[in-house]
This record gives sequence, C-alpha cells and structure tokens, in this order.
Amino acid sequence: MKTVMIVMFVLANLCLMGTGQAQSKNDEISQKMEELLSTMKLPGVGMVMVHKDSVLYQKGFGYADLSSKKPFKTTTVQNIGSTSKTFIGVALMKLVDQGKIDLDDAINTYLPFRVFNPSFPNEPITIRHLATHTSGIRDTPSVYDLKSYYIDTNFQKTPISKKGLSFEEKIFLSKTVKNRPQSLSDYLQSVLEENGALFSKRNFYRSAPGAAYEYTNIGAALAAYIVEVVSEKPYAEFTRDEILIPLKMTATGWFYKDVEMEDFATRYTGKNHIAVPFYELTTYPDGGLKSSVADMALYLQEMIRGFYGEGSLLSKESYSVLFKNQLQVPSKERSGIFWDVFGSEGEGDIGHAGSDPGIETFMYFKPETKIGKILFVNTGHYKEDIIQVWQEFIAMEQLFLTE
Repeated sequence: MKTVMIVMFVLANLCLMGTGQAQSKNDEISQKMEELLSTMKLPGVGMVMVHKDSVLYQKGFGYADLSSKKPFKTTTVQNIGSTSKTFIGVALMKLVDQGKIDLDDAINTYLPFRVFNPSFPNEPITIRHLATHTSGIRDTPSVYDLKSYYIDTNFQKTPISKKGLSFEEKIFLSKTVKNRPQSLSDYLQSVLEENGALFSKRNFYRSAPGAAYEYTNIGAALAAYIVEVVSEKPYAEFTRDEILIPLKMTATGWFYKDVEMEDFATRYTGKNHIAVPFYELTTYPDGGLKSSVADMALYLQEMIRGFYGEGSLLSKESYSVLFKNQLQVPSKERSGIFWDVFGSEGEGDIGHAGSDPGIETFMYFKPETKIGKILFVNTGHYKEDIIQVWQEFIAMEQLFLTE
C-alpha cells in the first residue's frame, strides 16, 4: 500500500509540473504578444496554436468592437477570406472518395454551361487545374472586385458613409452598394460562358490550361459550383453536412444568418478604424466563411491528423493528394488541392491565408512538428504590423519543442 501511495504521489506531482510548465509557456506567449500589440494600432486579434491532439495556446487581444469595448475572444467570429478555399479542397476530395469525380476530369463533363479559354478553345480545363490555380481563368477587377461583392441589407441597418475611405475603397463601395445577390451558378455562367452578360476574353489569361500558375477566386468558386452540381446540394449545405457538423464547428457558417451575430467582430479599415459594412460575396466559397479561431482550431487539428493518416473526414489517399504539391509548371508557388504547400521554404509550411475588407487571417501547420497556428485580425490595415505579429507567433512554437 505504501508503494502504491508513493507512485500516486509522484504521478500527481508530475501532472502538476506539466500543468505548471504549460501555464508558464502560455503566460510567456501572452506577455510577449501584449508587449508587441501595445506598440500597434490593431483593433482586435485572436490566435490559437494546436497540436494534432490538443490546444497548446489560445487567446484574444484587443477589441471585437471599439465603440463598445467588446473584447476580442477566441470565440469571436469574423469572415476568414481566402482561407475559406481550403474547404473547397476538402469538399473535392470528399467527392473523390465517394467515386463521383476524378481530379483530371474536364470541368465541362459536369457543368450545365460550357467553359473554355477563348485563346485555347480545344484545350480542356480540368478540376485539378481549378484546384491549383492553373486553369487560365482571370479575376478581371471589373467583373470580380466590382461585381461579386454586395451589401447584405438584412444586417446593414445604418447608413453607409464613404468618409475617411481611400479612393480605391470609395470606388469599391460605390459599386458594391449597387450590386444585388445572385446565385453562384448565374454569376459564373454570366462571366465564363461565351455568350454571358459579363463574358470577355479578358476573363482568361493567354496561357493554356495547366501551363501557368495564376491565382483566381472565380476559378475557385467554379470548383465549388462543381461540388454543388455533383453532390446535388448547395455548396454551403454540402460543406456544412460533410465538414462543419462532423467536426462540431458550431460557430461557423457561410452567411451572417448562419452565425451568432452577438459574437461577430466589427471589421475596420484605414488608420482611423472606419467600420466596414456588412458585405457578402456571390462567390462566397472563395472567401466568405465566417468562423472563430476556436472553431477553426478543430478544423486545423483534423487537417494535421489527416496529414499523418489519422483523419476522419477523408481517406489517407485523399489527404495525401490534398497536401501534395501538384504544380508541374515553372512557379515560385507550390499548390496542393487549394492548399499552399511550401515545404521547408515557407513559414508554417501547409495552409492558407486570407485577406478581405476589414480582415486578415493566417492558418498553417508544420508537418515536422505536428503544430499548427491560426491568427485572426479584424482589420486589413497595418499589414506590416499584422505580419510582424504572425511571425512572432510562429517563433513561439519553439516553447513547445524544448522540454
């Protein structure tokens, strides 16, 4: 009995030591971040660091809303910009697992309207081309920036002012307030079908499908639309049923009506922190997801487990494809299936970043350490400061690698 008591005492103390060490590391990160952020004018920041099986650190700093002094928490919700595209990759690989698509299928096999590059009419665009930004589809500003965004009048209750905005922001807003919501299919058909209302040869690059890397939001939205067509479900429903619900991401949704608006952050632009209106995207799959760092931590942990063949959403084979560099064209970029794959050359290695009016987000993990990090900021201004915060947070990973 005495021996058993001694063993129990030792184990209890080891547990307490582990808890104390973890708390010490968390305190060190918080202190360094508070010191750094005190020199900046970022309104609110949320961050989380995860191992594939545990949350190592999570905290919010500053304010989700400056006027009410509502704190920015790990449960604060904001849109995440192009980090949303990673969900398109997972959705595509889900359909691959179900035997419903092949990545090298021509997109016109599935589309109810025909899409081809006018400069290369006989060269098929494939799903893999869309997923690696090598389709040749171009985000013409007059068609994408000034046509795909619109104001959700159900949530924008106050008058919209252009006071304090930059010239470019004023132009963007003047167009956005005139736009009306339309279906993803109608928008894509108008832009990409030869006789569409917004069609132009300028909507395509002069490079053959698969020949060059050119980042495209419209191409990403088209990939999501293929998910709709094949699954016979709206993309928002498919990703909800196949990703959000299985991962218990209860604070996440594609539209304002799908999230708790009490938790939603006010987004700001400019050095004077001007509130950004409640905009949405017709091409919502490319950048419209709304989530919190706490919810996205669940997603990132699943992705890390998937990298090691332990994931629950996709097969081992599909996770391998998702995170493998697919590019075979001269490019400084490295792309999986809508995932940035930097290898040893980049910060964070595998993941995606997002930028939209009033927000910046980062989500990456290091395969060699099984540790991932997420950063949310509710402004798109002060980009150099945001990068500095991200780089400092990356460096903090070392605290959990030295025992």
